[in-house]
Amino acid sequence: MYRVMIVDDEPLIREGLRTIVEWEECGFQVAAVAVDGMDALSKIPQAKPDLMVIDVRMPGMTGLQLMQNVQEQYDPAPLFIVLSGHADFEYARQALSMRAEGYILKPVDEEELEDALRKVKLTLDKRRSEGSSPSGQAWSRERTVLSLLSVEGEEPPEEALGTIRLGGAPYSVLLIKLQNREEIDAATATSVKTRLSDAFDASGKGVVFSLESNLGLVLSADETDMPHVYREIRRACSESGLDFTAVAGDEADGLAGLSQSLRSAEEGLKNRFLLEGDRIYPAMEAAAPAERQSDAKVLGESESEKLLLALDLGNAEAAASWVRGTADAMRAARMGEPEVKSAFAQSFTAALAKLEQRRPELKERCRAFAAEVLKLYGEYRLSGLTEALTELVAKMADSFRGYGSDQQMQKMIELIRRNYADNLKLESLAEVFGYNSSYLGKLFRNYTGESFNAYLDKVRIEQAKELLEQGLKVYQVAERVGYSNVDYFHGKFRKYEGVSPSAYRKK
Repeated sequence: MYRVMIVDDEPLIREGLRTIVEWEECGFQVAAVAVDGMDALSKIPQAKPDLMVIDVRMPGMTGLQLMQNVQEQYDPAPLFIVLSGHADFEYARQALSMRAEGYILKPVDEEELEDALRKVKLTLDKRRSEGSSPSGQAWSRERTVLSLLSVEGEEPPEEALGTIRLGGAPYSVLLIKLQNREEIDAATATSVKTRLSDAFDASGKGVVFSLESNLGLVLSADETDMPHVYREIRRACSESGLDFTAVAGDEADGLAGLSQSLRSAEEGLKNRFLLEGDRIYPAMEAAAPAERQSDAKVLGESESEKLLLALDLGNAEAAASWVRGTADAMRAARMGEPEVKSAFAQSFTAALAKLEQRRPELKERCRAFAAEVLKLYGEYRLSGLTEALTELVAKMADSFRGYGSDQQMQKMIELIRRNYADNLKLESLAEVFGYNSSYLGKLFRNYTGESFNAYLDKVRIEQAKELLEQGLKVYQVAERVGYSNVDYFHGKFRKYEGVSPSAYRKK
């Protein structure tokens, strides 16, 4: 049986081709399916296809570009059958000029495809008789390394190992993740790989390879200058306007240990969101500890409340301090990228939603800023996200600051009247206002004639009276005005009104 890879970005087409066509009757078996050109390139070393059935139009890399890449990297290359939804002569001309075995229009006619497969089989039979089947592709340095990196890979012959031309052990595998705020197309990634090959393969200092969505580099003990390696990678990436994160796996005593070095590098690279990208990180340093602090402990209710208060007051410094402190706590907890972004997004959207509810005049601004927060999902480092959020909260604070009185105590009173139902504490407000809590309490008493807690209780009781007059039940009123304990609410209400809440409602 010859091996075939199906490459199409449409799931229904992929599944249809895989299951409907009588592959075995035509002498083939489906070895792999790929969703686009980059996915196909990463799977070829393991799938070893004799034939690739590819779609012309795919995101990132077209089918014709994929053909060109494969034909440049493999000798002999797999054969190709090209599928297209467009009866375009120019596509057909280019495909046939690149030695495609067939060009079939979508929707694919099964009989037409099976006829093409039988013709391809004759060509492959001839190749095999001449000893040049793609399944036995030439052992390039990259293919040899990829086989060593895979515990299930085909063992390379002795002469292939000799082509690696690396120095002595120990060896290490260095994984490189290309990064950008926008999607990186296949052509750009290939360009970076070519530059790295010029810097390392050509001089025998290392072997460059592609593996899934990463680039990699196998280094020997002779290449010990990691700052030099870092500079070469940075140069190759900067010429394409890209950033990167690189992690070096554990050292291997021999070529047989490269797969373990790769696994350790992969584990370290999982934490790339927390790394700065300013150097090559050893896998042990990059990897997360076994136990991590829960996300809930990092962003508790009291912490999120500080953001709301800072924005409500228009205090840019306090809001920025909240962002930086929260980011530091997330880094210490080794939270993953999805968790970090989700936690930040939830905190900001919740704070802005509350602010919009309590200050209707800020509705449009709050919604616009909420949209800006979500745009920051493209940040690929925690440090970059922190910087972007710090700049954004400064804009928010500046935008919100123009509303209300300029007097700090008046601002504090307005804040209490808007947020009385929350768990307000003098200590939290003092941090937002930039005062010592004891000093802020004295200022507040001088300004209002009452302590902070007494003033808050009176505001809550006034609101409670309005709700009781509307017919709400006592426990509902208690909850709405900020008292979680109904008995405590009873005591406070009687203290200020001289009667119980139930008696007041019956008046």
